[in-house]
Amino acid sequence: MSTSTRLRTPLIVMFGVIMAMVAFAAPANAASYANQTTTSVNKQIATAGSHVVFCGEGFLQGETVNISLGNGTTYPSVVAHGPSGKFCTVIVLGVSLTGHQTLTATGATSGRTSSTTIQVLGVSANAAPIPASSGLAFTGANAIGIGGLGGLLLIGGGAMVLVARRRKVNA
Repeated sequence: MSTSTRLRTPLIVMFGVIMAMVAFAAPANAASYANQTTTSVNKQIATAGSHVVFCGEGFLQGETVNISLGNGTTYPSVVAHGPSGKFCTVIVLGVSLTGHQTLTATGATSGRTSSTTIQVLGVSANAAPIPASSGLAFTGANAIGIGGLGGLLLIGGGAMVLVARRRKVNA
């Protein structure tokens, strides 16, 4: 068996693995930017009784934007300005508020909504912040898929080495 024939099979297998990886890679289904509303705050972790600056964009120009908190608290409405429909307002958090809270902006005319989650730390008697809940921070890494792919590639490579050794012994 010639050298080119022995190399052809592992190359075909490697090409097949690459094609499978490309086939399973799917594009992200993002909404069109023209209708996308976004909101943000100046700090993700705040103390009860303090304030955050809540901003958003993607609403209609001149539209009234209603602002609410996930627990049912409503805040004064603001008006979106400019062609990009931007707004910014100061939100004062209640002194008894703790835990993860969701601030939501809803356009009164368009019905567009966007939400941002913040964590509110409680305040003890000596005014030191107390975490509302303990837990590990989410870093955004999901190693299961990457590790699985790496394992499959190692197994495939080992199989190609074994096949190549067998062919060499039989030749």
